[in-house]
Amino acid sequence: MKSKRLARLVGLAVAVPALLITTGVSAHADGQNITWRNRATDRCLYWKDHSNPWGYMLQTVNPILGVCSPQGSMWNDETGNLQDQTGEYWVESPAGGPKARGCLTAYSNGAAYLEPCSSPANYWEQWKEVWVGNGFNLVNRMTGQCLDSNAQGGVYTLKCNGGQYQVWY
Repeated sequence: MKSKRLARLVGLAVAVPALLITTGVSAHADGQNITWRNRATDRCLYWKDHSNPWGYMLQTVNPILGVCSPQGSMWNDETGNLQDQTGEYWVESPAGGPKARGCLTAYSNGAAYLEPCSSPANYWEQWKEVWVGNGFNLVNRMTGQCLDSNAQGGVYTLKCNGGQYQVWY
């Protein structure tokens, strides 16, 4: 009886670490229909039709019944067509429509917004997804700043500070 228990424990001791090693953390599936939810606010990164020069604005919104609403909160997460492709940067663009909707872009003044995608995608439009234990920091390639949010639904970039308003999952 004791030898069976010992054999089970040894089996578990080997199987669990092996399972953990083979199941890595992935931010994306390199394609369509992902969502980004803010860890501090539990709000979804949302693009909205708006009367600005490019036609769309960014904000965060409350999930509907605990799920990010498909209309406006789905994103394409892609590595194709990047300027100086390294394999560690991504372009985020609204899913469910033409790329004319734009690419998530940041500038050094802290602005984060959608603008027409460049071809190839320039450094202002590229984001690194950095795992921080309970989600990802989205770090802009050009500025080195993290995508940030606040309780009022604003979306912008700031120097990465380890705060939960900069964690997306």
